[in-house]
Amino acid sequence: MTEPTESITDAVTHLHNLLQTKEKELKEREADFSRRVKLFETTNPAMGSDNDIIQLNVGGRTNIAVLRNLLTQFEGSMLAAKFSGRWDDSMEKDRDGNIFVDQDPENFMLLINYLRMRMNN
Repeated sequence: MTEPTESITDAVTHLHNLLQTKEKELKEREADFSRRVKLFETTNPAMGSDNDIIQLNVGGRTNIAVLRNLLTQFEGSMLAAKFSGRWDDSMEKDRDGNIFVDQDPENFMLLINYLRMRMNN
């Protein structure tokens, strides 16, 4: 009959080996994902540059031009995601090609002015 300590030792050894195998698989998947992201970024010309000038039509009444990095300065925000460059081709545009922002122009300009002040300080 097997001693209880031998059974526990065998179980721990088995679990340790299983964990090492899973960690190796995860690292391989992460490396593959990183390669795919780099490939996507190099083959997708739709990605925007920080210095791109974006023409906005705000609320159908106000047209403004801003640098992309003004709108993307808060990484992880909805604003940064929307204007990252990944979605430029699918965003709603007016007849002049300006990106349409369906917001109140006065309120949106408060946001733009805040972002400009923050960026300049």
